[in-house]
Amino acid sequence: MTAISALLLTVGAQAQSGRSTFPHPKKVIARSQYKPHVAILVGNNTPEGSGTVSPEFGVDVGYQPYVPFGLGVELMRTEVDTGSGRRDRNTVLTKGTYHFGGDIPVLRDSYVGAGLGVAFNPSNTSVLGGPLAGFDIPVTTINNDAVLSLGALAKYNFVGNNEVDAAALNAVVKYWY
Repeated sequence: MTAISALLLTVGAQAQSGRSTFPHPKKVIARSQYKPHVAILVGNNTPEGSGTVSPEFGVDVGYQPYVPFGLGVELMRTEVDTGSGRRDRNTVLTKGTYHFGGDIPVLRDSYVGAGLGVAFNPSNTSVLGGPLAGFDIPVTTINNDAVLSLGALAKYNFVGNNEVDAAALNAVVKYWY
């Protein structure tokens, strides 16, 4: 509770000191503000119930059509353990995100959002969607623009057609062009 209070006070103080943690929406006026990117994601997929954790990998492409909102598409592959067997699952997820700002390390490079898409497995096609949160810490920059970043993405996918829902945690290597 103390840590949450300290974070809220820091965020509030940040908003008064200049660069807000919650950027005001504005039109993109320079090409660099579109922030187009391509990413590689590698991590684990944890199904609900009695299934076991399995590896997951994929790619993500996206851009920022309106500051600070992002739009992207993620293609992922994993084996889902349903508790009674393993099954391949491929997903296509359209993602919408809100990107934080300000001067607080990690928080200024973080985002929250939601995704909606389709899950394909050998016997079924299902709708999926859910919340997501992540961060991208720049490791290489040119003219204060990130060129390469390392980060993480956490998400929970609710899957239709009585398929197994799953939580995922991925490491992200992102190239900004």
